[in-house]
Amino acid sequence: MRAIQAFLKISVRMVGIMLLPLWSGIASAQENVLDYFFDELTFNNETSRHQYEQIQIQLRNSQLEPATQAAENLVANSIGLTESDPALYGKLLANLGILLSSQGYYLEAMEALDPGLEFIEEKANPFSTTLMNVIMARGLTQSELNYFKEAEESFRRAQHISHRVGGVYTPQQLEIINYITRLNLRQGKLLDADREQKFNLRISEQAYGKDSEKLLPILQRLGAYFASRGKMIPLSDQLDFRYYRDSLFRRSINFYRRAIKIIEDNYGVNDLRLVEPLRGLANARLLQITNRSASEAALERALSIVDSNPDTDLPDRIKAMIRLADMYTITGDRRAPAIYLQAWEMMQENATYRQLSAEIFGTPTRLHPEVSGVLYLARKPDAALKGDVELYIDVAYSVRANGRVTNIHLLEKNVPNAQVRYMRARLADTRFRPRILDGELVATENLMIHQTFEVVDSGPVDANFYIERSDKRSLLIPDNEFP
Repeated sequence: MRAIQAFLKISVRMVGIMLLPLWSGIASAQENVLDYFFDELTFNNETSRHQYEQIQIQLRNSQLEPATQAAENLVANSIGLTESDPALYGKLLANLGILLSSQGYYLEAMEALDPGLEFIEEKANPFSTTLMNVIMARGLTQSELNYFKEAEESFRRAQHISHRVGGVYTPQQLEIINYITRLNLRQGKLLDADREQKFNLRISEQAYGKDSEKLLPILQRLGAYFASRGKMIPLSDQLDFRYYRDSLFRRSINFYRRAIKIIEDNYGVNDLRLVEPLRGLANARLLQITNRSASEAALERALSIVDSNPDTDLPDRIKAMIRLADMYTITGDRRAPAIYLQAWEMMQENATYRQLSAEIFGTPTRLHPEVSGVLYLARKPDAALKGDVELYIDVAYSVRANGRVTNIHLLEKNVPNAQVRYMRARLADTRFRPRILDGELVATENLMIHQTFEVVDSGPVDANFYIERSDKRSLLIPDNEFP
């Protein structure tokens, strides 16, 4: 047990980073900090009011650089407000900081946000909602600077203000909780991230009811989150691994089932809204490995719903067919070719769909397992020359008409043979959507994959990278959550 715990402890943070795409909607300060711009300020000075309105127009037109320059000018021209109206001056500074942060100038942004908060605090109650915008902007900017402790303090302060105003279960804190979740994932604090999302669900249930439609996005996101957690733990004979892996997939599947039941209860068993959670459930079952027939059943139901619904357009029907055929390819079901060809034929109806069919079926598409990003080695291999800038393997292969890989052979490498064996095994297990040429599924030869490696100690501090090991063991279970 201790050996397993020590092994897992190495890369829990890296695993958290791999889960970040699930929170892509709140992925960076640049994308979201503008939500906290103070856009309802009033001025006694006509010149200042006009400058402020120009900034708002530039912001609506995504003219961030001119808006930032105008905000700097407005701050410089409003220095008198430091005495007459420090709160207004603080908001102008905060707006400048927000504009700088939105363009990636995080250090410069903090130089405006910190004093901006201080000026606002001079007149504001410590729990005033007036403080929320600048506090949230600071938290987002601090997180982009990897100031994790400071960022969490900012988010917690904003959350505390929301509690004072709306109570412990106020839905106003949901966005804050998602930011805290992302912060925990970036640091590999998986249990903390889990706890925040469970609290997120509890708040939503308190606010909307356990059977509310408003829970659907949360249930589906949690389903995807826990399925992604589970997939990183391989099937194992060790009970600790198996128990924890099963518990993650049970959570995922239960969240999807809840979403499906809510839709069925409100709209019936053939409503198009069921398609997305059914696809999520199918993906979770696929990743679970032990019950892939349930993946097929979920996608078969999704296709049946799409086919039977009079509001379904042709692209949706084609998409449902291809998803099911992809699943059949992954599971080895011989029904895949007929569905691929049927979808291809439907796409020949007009020029637009024909172009789309060329994009979808013009080259083999990797289905499962997903493509690896950079893989990490414990140390620089002896095979690598001193001047080698890149560690890599180049492998050639072919894809048969049934989507399976054949003719794998090594072209070039400067990493140990263990990594080559792993690449061969992974490619042999990979399934592709095959190419269609003139209405027939055909093989594709002379494909190549260039797989890069980095020494783990030289890896990025915070990036969305992928880690695997040649022994196929996973680094998932936090050492304080063994059963």
